[in-house]
Amino acid sequence: MKRRIGSVNNLHQQSASTQIKFDRTNLLLVQIPHEDPLVVSLTVAECLVRRVLIDPGTSVNVMPRDIFDRLEIKPDRLKPTGNPLLGFDAKQVEPIGTVEVAVHAAERVLMDTFVVVEIHPSYNLLMGRGWIHRVQGVPSTLHQVMRCLGPDGTMVRE
Repeated sequence: MKRRIGSVNNLHQQSASTQIKFDRTNLLLVQIPHEDPLVVSLTVAECLVRRVLIDPGTSVNVMPRDIFDRLEIKPDRLKPTGNPLLGFDAKQVEPIGTVEVAVHAAERVLMDTFVVVEIHPSYNLLMGRGWIHRVQGVPSTLHQVMRCLGPDGTMVRE
């Protein structure tokens, strides 16, 4: 016979206070209709980086080479990678390497790996699904906000 620890109702009641929700009040500062991507500012490698694209369609975090240089990360921190990136246009981009740096978000400091590539995108960084999941985040392009559970289980607006 399997033992149960707690009941489903108790688990639901405990998690109800930490649910991430969006409603009409979150649209008060957003001009509707829009088709804007979700773009935020983050502290990365102890520098404030603006124009960071939150991209749940990307499987990796991407850092253009010029941002790598501007963050003054030492080149010897780059680790080789043999995995090319495949863009939505099916073209392969060969990475320069990967680098692990500190990213401050949702009252946390997490070490995250970025694939460094020689590209010139419209955004300074692209944060992918892995990072979104690690900060327990839910991005909403409609509401133009990403909400994350804080380390203590409280809601944090990013």
